Amino acid sequence: MPKLVILQLLLNSMFRTQQQRRKKQIVKLSAGLRFVLLVLFSVTFAVPAWAQESSEIIEQAKKKIESEDYDGAFAILTSAIRETPGNPQLFFERGKLKFMFQDYYGAAGDFGFAIELDTAFAEAYNQRGLAIHYNGDPELALEDFDIAIKINPDFADAYSNRGFALYALGANEDAYFDFSKAIELEPQNADLYYNRGFVRLDLGEFVGSIDDFNRSIALDSLDPEAYKLRADAEYQIGALESSLRDYTMAIQLDSLDELKFASRALVYSELEKYEEAVSDYTVAIQLYEKEYEPGPELYNLRGVVYYTAQKYDEAIEDYTAAIDIEPSAPLLYENRAAAYFDNGKYKEAEQDYTIAIDLNPEDPENYYFRSQVKFEMGNKLDGCLDLNQAVELGLTDARKELKEKCK
Repeated sequence: MPKLVILQLLLNSMFRTQQQRRKKQIVKLSAGLRFVLLVLFSVTFAVPAWAQESSEIIEQAKKKIESEDYDGAFAILTSAIRETPGNPQLFFERGKLKFMFQDYYGAAGDFGFAIELDTAFAEAYNQRGLAIHYNGDPELALEDFDIAIKINPDFADAYSNRGFALYALGANEDAYFDFSKAIELEPQNADLYYNRGFVRLDLGEFVGSIDDFNRSIALDSLDPEAYKLRADAEYQIGALESSLRDYTMAIQLDSLDELKFASRALVYSELEKYEEAVSDYTVAIQLYEKEYEPGPELYNLRGVVYYTAQKYDEAIEDYTAAIDIEPSAPLLYENRAAAYFDNGKYKEAEQDYTIAIDLNPEDPENYYFRSQVKFEMGNKLDGCLDLNQAVELGLTDARKELKEKCK
């Protein structure tokens, strides 16, 4: 029987653009970590004289924001800046408003003006670092986070945001230490435990990751992402029932996220609950295609479940749908060929393995699988040629079979 090759998915990175749903005083980036933002129109540290002078204007802008009159808030701040261009707080607040509307370049400019007017404005360095990172330059952002921390060594948000920048640059261990420092400063902040748990998950520290998500959930029991990531870690250590419970809780809290349904479907598959797995993949496909162009991954994964449940016609249908979307992926042809083979459709299986070989001629397994199809069809000569090619390409496990069948 041909070996079924399953499309490998890193579920944390699968649907990268769907992650900005949770509206708090944080922003969740596509990779899953959370930047900590200062609340719009608030001052968090000691209030200098210029901040007191601008408090009435900021209060007016805040009321506009609360009524969702963002243009009005922007106009108030811009007018105030023209009248008092030496007030860094006004630039700072307008920068945060620009940031909220994803004008990261403009936001960085306003934070820069605030810094020019007050070089000890730690919050402005932190916010400019965020804007620079969001604009695609985490390495440059580190400089601002470093300065913010130098000005205020107890600035937990800056440690957390620097941790994310380090994570984006692949310095995961350094990111871990920054998140740990942030937790030391703000031990009741659920998002900080979430961030450190995320990094530990990426580092393969699954037990430690679970501990951090436990703490995050204890502080914020309504966060679906924390349940989802704890479930990811539990899945990695084989705690399938716990993982299933957490995915279910995550879905109860956020029933519009296809990734959560796809993740739970994997657990159902491991538990051999194939009907439930198919149901979850079906929901995931529906949710995904409401937001994005169809993708092959979920059809392939649902096809795998059908195949494992020996529902070959349904598996073939899903693999065909995936191939229609991504006709240049050899793995999809390999999977459909396996379903054709086990369904006794040898001619179709041979055709799919041939396409897979054309797309990836250096993969010895496809020659091996095609040889099995040819043997079943009674074509010993061509089967032996494929078996020999598989051995020559490095599939040493096939040597014994080659000697026995092709003397």
